[in-house]
Amino acid sequence: MHVQRLLAMAAAARTRAYAPYSRFAVGAALATGEKMVFTGCNLENGSFGLTVCAERVALWSAWQSGYRRFTRLAVVADCSPPPTPCGACRQVIFELAGDIELIMGNLQGEVVQRSLGDLLPEPFTVDQPVLPAEVAFGDLAADLWRLPLMLQPIGRVRSSFHEPAAVPKNYKTLVSEIHLEPHLEEGLYRIEEEPRIIVIGYLHRAVGFTLKGERCGRGGEVYGLFASRTSCRPNPISMTEVELLGRRGPVLTVRGLDLVDGTPVLDLKTVFSP
Repeated sequence: MHVQRLLAMAAAARTRAYAPYSRFAVGAALATGEKMVFTGCNLENGSFGLTVCAERVALWSAWQSGYRRFTRLAVVADCSPPPTPCGACRQVIFELAGDIELIMGNLQGEVVQRSLGDLLPEPFTVDQPVLPAEVAFGDLAADLWRLPLMLQPIGRVRSSFHEPAAVPKNYKTLVSEIHLEPHLEEGLYRIEEEPRIIVIGYLHRAVGFTLKGERCGRGGEVYGLFASRTSCRPNPISMTEVELLGRRGPVLTVRGLDLVDGTPVLDLKTVFSP
């Protein structure tokens, strides 16, 4: 995981901090051995001892999602020099992630890289075996499919539509762009040979859903949620087939995309023609 990309994700996570007491917002981004990234922000509380740091939020989220191998942890705050994890975080990081690399940055572009061992040279350890989930919980492991899934956007949409209601009915004739993360550009190799591709997006502006109701795309008649294309769904994921007009590095120009500016793109697929 590239240092600058991890820092950018930590900075983005910082914008979601809840810090009404200290006014000190912190963001963290944790890279796993599987190239996934989990983010966290600090969450304060009027009972100050209940405050949780961004580093622990990211680490606990990753652990609860089933990840156990971690490589780097980035932390970003608006201070100089860049912030270092507090003592409690250092101990938690050591027990769950080991002696990983820490990347500390600020909004001015300063970056400090250290190993956890440098900041916590003599951690507290307890020799206690941990039972695997299948041994500890038996048949409950059969319900693991119910747990939330973790998806990573591969890029974003750039279009002239900034609100869902602004997407015109003639969107199939209009041109927009898909900006992939630069480190994924190699995955676009030979995509220019495809006249059409499928764009899978995450409808980040959709809110709530009803299982049955009037559907505008069905003439106002009542249909079930899964028998329609409404954007308000349990998982607001879109799938649009578009015309591929060209590629410029990690940027694709397409025609016929019905997604607003800034929509996270989850995947791109070719159109199968038997």
